[in-house]
Amino acid sequence: MKLSLSRCRWPLVACLSSALLLGCAGPQVAKEATAESIKDRGVVVVSVTHDAETGRRASAVFVVDQQAKTMETRVLRSVEQVMGIPKGSDFEEERGRVYVLDVEPGVHSVDSWQSAGESVRIAPRNAPAPLRFEVKAGEVVYIGNLNLNHTTGRNLFGMSVIAGALPEVRDRRELDLAIAERKVPSIQGRVQVRLLPLGPWSDGAVERQVEAVPPAMLVRPVKP
Repeated sequence: MKLSLSRCRWPLVACLSSALLLGCAGPQVAKEATAESIKDRGVVVVSVTHDAETGRRASAVFVVDQQAKTMETRVLRSVEQVMGIPKGSDFEEERGRVYVLDVEPGVHSVDSWQSAGESVRIAPRNAPAPLRFEVKAGEVVYIGNLNLNHTTGRNLFGMSVIAGALPEVRDRRELDLAIAERKVPSIQGRVQVRLLPLGPWSDGAVERQVEAVPPAMLVRPVKP
């Protein structure tokens, strides 16, 4: 995997990282929802995962409708947090979440991705082609699994570090839909499978940014 460490690009990557991480997944379909209550809305089932070997060192972030002017931007993560505390995974062998999204009917797209770690951000060097999909009012659509595979390297101290990442789209309907139907029972038997293009979704060239300790952590304590 080709890594570009050009410093002139880092500020841009940092700005994008901060903007993406401030977003959220947006409205999800409530467990008690009925077919009648969502008849005028679109429902999208999608899972977001990252390789188990990476563990807590990094997580996958995918952004939906970032470029749309009339749609709400959604930021989907393989690891969600509540008050800074990571939620458990929906899967046993991978870290990830299954989302049942309440969306406006119409054409949507998965526009970008990044790997988010405690001190390293990895984003595509070249903007990938949007992955577009459509959902009509009253439809429940499964578009697939968005997975992020990480590669590792060694730093100057010989420690293993995250060196790169590559996103892919997979078909995991049996596993994902079983979880989605437990979260929202009313969609059982109503899901249409309309997968995004399967396989790698990037040319492999990435920007890798090592983030410094936040300035607030460097402030000296005031003497009593």
